[in-house]
Amino acid sequence: MATLLVVAAVPLGALTATSLRAQRQGLAQAEKELEIAILDRASETLLRDLDYASEATLRVGRVLTEPSITDTDAKITLGREIMARASALAHLAVYTPDGARVDTLFRANETREPLPLEQLPEFLRQAPPREGRWLPATFGPWGVALRFAVPLERGGAVVAWVVGTVQPRWLDATLAALSQERLGHEDRVLLIDDQLRLLSRGPGLPVGASLAGRDLLTGLSLPRQAFSQRLELTNEFTTTEPHIGTLRILPEHRWAVIVRRPEAEAFRALRGAQRVLIAGALVTLLFVAALGAWLGSRAVAPVLALMALTRAYARRVFGERSTVRTGDELEALGRAMEAMADEIVAGEAEIARRTRVEGDLSRFLPAEVAGRVARGEATLSLGGARREVTVLFADVVAFTSFAESAPPEKVVAFLNELFTVLTEVVFRHQGMVDKFVGDCVMAVFGAGDETALEAQVARALSAAEDMHRFVEASAPEWFERYGFEVKLGIGVNTGEALVGNLGSETRMEFTAIGDAVNVAARLEALARGAQTLVTARVSQLASADGFTFHPLGHHPLRGKRESVEIFEVVM
Repeated sequence: MATLLVVAAVPLGALTATSLRAQRQGLAQAEKELEIAILDRASETLLRDLDYASEATLRVGRVLTEPSITDTDAKITLGREIMARASALAHLAVYTPDGARVDTLFRANETREPLPLEQLPEFLRQAPPREGRWLPATFGPWGVALRFAVPLERGGAVVAWVVGTVQPRWLDATLAALSQERLGHEDRVLLIDDQLRLLSRGPGLPVGASLAGRDLLTGLSLPRQAFSQRLELTNEFTTTEPHIGTLRILPEHRWAVIVRRPEAEAFRALRGAQRVLIAGALVTLLFVAALGAWLGSRAVAPVLALMALTRAYARRVFGERSTVRTGDELEALGRAMEAMADEIVAGEAEIARRTRVEGDLSRFLPAEVAGRVARGEATLSLGGARREVTVLFADVVAFTSFAESAPPEKVVAFLNELFTVLTEVVFRHQGMVDKFVGDCVMAVFGAGDETALEAQVARALSAAEDMHRFVEASAPEWFERYGFEVKLGIGVNTGEALVGNLGSETRMEFTAIGDAVNVAARLEALARGAQTLVTARVSQLASADGFTFHPLGHHPLRGKRESVEIFEVVM
């Protein structure tokens, strides 16, 4: 019996060890795949938000230094509106060409820490980066300061610098939230720079502390030149307990993102499988060697199947399913591996969908519509819905004669300058820029939300008033530069329109169509310079909001069988 038990114990022990080793390899590979998926999301989130911050820095800098905008309050308002769309930005500072700070634009309710630089670094001014540059991180009691500096050029010469500073705890908060969401703890995702300094809180370490020889870098050498290339590595290390982690280099900023967690968490399923297999082997050996040998041979097939499933998942063939039907822990492990693969696929698909939808659609659709598409509550298909909207048309009076006599380059420069500010005015009043037609801009209010008509009309008339003020303030300079007197004629109407995606499956646009749109266009065509014309319904809806109107009587409009009563907004 003793010999039989020994003979049975050898293959059973080998099978148990092979099973545990295969399971550990599979779980280690699965853990690496999970950590890579988290690295993908962390990398995309950081790079996307930093791109938003750098883009907003450049746009605000252009607005603040635009000589054609002479109203300082308007510049500040537009700058803060742009900053509001880049949540990572804390404040922006403007500098002279020789690096002296001129002024700083703070976000509302900003703590004003970290403080802006008083003087730009000499190395930056000696070789101005045309596309801008992220400066090395600095540290303080408020956290880590990331700054993006970009030169503003005019006529081939630098006329100013603008520096955007990221919220001091933005990196820490972003990575902590991702770590809590995916791994249930806030300290599982870290970020270091090429000097191995922590840019987010580490395990018992403050921001700015060195991670050299610690944590994932235990036993690893990571020279600074390694941060200039894409690199990904996995390491198993021991601090107070064994850990497993993966590191990815982000050469765009010379950073490294780290995802790591204790093996006890990563291999929790393996611990249970170890206890079950060892207990089963001991019980089998105690009763009969023959039964143990039979159970051992029976265990080989599901173990091999799980190994094959592990190899398939290692090749990222996540559609493979477990064929183990033993009714024990091995089948449960197979189901757990299937669930893990499904979570990885779902996570990658969600990351790709959110990145695509949230990064692109918000540039072309109203914020509310883009949000519903991103949440899966709406689709980008042809068709529309009837909706009460308010439509504004703004056109440059006497533009045709200017366009006929001026060079095309000058005409385009003027229109770009005009439309840049008119677009910001529409956005400021929560409207949607539908389209540009020649020197005319069409804006729609209420296209993507359920705003009451009174509020829509008030926003549209306020936008028209701001447009006239902007043009009036800029007209003298435009006259000097372009040689004609710039005035806007504006028409505003409200009513039912078909709002949605119109066109074809290969080319569509989100727009509004209907009689309300046509009437607004006809009013704009009737309007003289610096005049806003509205219908009787608009005047009735806006009378309670402090707007004053002057009746102009009934006028025939092209396409309307009956004349329309028209009112002029008294500025």
